[in-house]
Amino acid sequence: MEQHLLNAQALAAARFEMASAPPLPCEHQESMVREHVESIELVQGGLVELGVPRGLAGVVAQDDKRIGLRVYLLDNSGSTSQPDGSVVQQGADGRLRQRPCTRWEEICAFAEDHARWNLKVGTPCEFILLNSMGRTSGSPMVEGRDCIHIDRPHGPETSQLQELRELLMNNGPSPGTPIVERLQDIQHRIQANFSALAQARQMIFLTIVTDGLPTSRGSGQSGWVKDTKRTIETMRSLCASLPVQLVIRLCTDEEQTIDFYNNIDEELELPLDILDDISGEAREVAKHGNDWFAYTPVLHRIREAGTLSKILDSIDERPLSVLEVQQFAELLCGSQRPLAGLGKRQFVNEIQEIVAQTPLVYDARRQEMRPIVDIPKLRIAMRVGFRGVVLPVICPCLL
Repeated sequence: MEQHLLNAQALAAARFEMASAPPLPCEHQESMVREHVESIELVQGGLVELGVPRGLAGVVAQDDKRIGLRVYLLDNSGSTSQPDGSVVQQGADGRLRQRPCTRWEEICAFAEDHARWNLKVGTPCEFILLNSMGRTSGSPMVEGRDCIHIDRPHGPETSQLQELRELLMNNGPSPGTPIVERLQDIQHRIQANFSALAQARQMIFLTIVTDGLPTSRGSGQSGWVKDTKRTIETMRSLCASLPVQLVIRLCTDEEQTIDFYNNIDEELELPLDILDDISGEAREVAKHGNDWFAYTPVLHRIREAGTLSKILDSIDERPLSVLEVQQFAELLCGSQRPLAGLGKRQFVNEIQEIVAQTPLVYDARRQEMRPIVDIPKLRIAMRVGFRGVVLPVICPCLL
């Protein structure tokens, strides 16, 4: 099956290369193919240190060996100066809380969080700006001016993080949202690395962090039919013809922008996930019937970076099946022994015992510290006992 997919990708890429324009020159020569991949055990251990439950860390570690490079495209258009962003921070008492900020501050915090995350795990990553000082339309991308490549072998974590902070500090919000131009830069680089990526059985995980509709340089106005059409076409060719897993992380509550990207997700049927900020995404997950677990910053960060897990991809789209609920609950609780052979009632009781001994976590929907799993709601999701079987039928309003 995997060989079939690789052959299909190779054929699609060949067709794409014949139809596309020649790649733009690029002074940024970092390979998109990862030469050294840490063992699954080491990656899992790093994730556990970051607060990921051991079971879930094992699933994410399996993804890691498929990643050639994580690429983060950061929107610093003028609208990111709007003060309706939010970040989750640790207070003096050690508890996590959300605080308001500008959209650009939210994007900067996102970039630093993911840089630390990837350095800890050992996954190479790159941060690219939509608009950067000194870069003109059509000019090649330059390391340090337009982007930062972060990887363990490049030096101490503190110095790499400082370089990222300086890049972000020197390139605050400015006019224009040239997403298409930047995606084409990335597309040409993936084309150039395609054969090596296929040989290494690796993919590019691309996250676009944006708050607005795409605009070409000089248009000065969002929402033009021409710009949105070009964006859709570029995303389609990028995801359909190349080994790319795409996430669009929205930093806005503007309905026009949210509807535009959600429509792309629904219509294109591509390896694409659209995410809101952590509070909005937590509400979306609960709205789709998956309110039995705490939606934590760790879960959100995994999904922001892109994942091949079908369960994590589905939690904001539909209620999980009973089997999926059981699998996900086991991953979240980090059981030291397999629970798959247990009956549903025995499984819930076992999870209840584990949760009772597990530290509370920050739940973004309720914005407070809570158990990782809500046992009464787990009974409902797994259809166990009176609460899970009878109550949903006779008194759904009480759930």
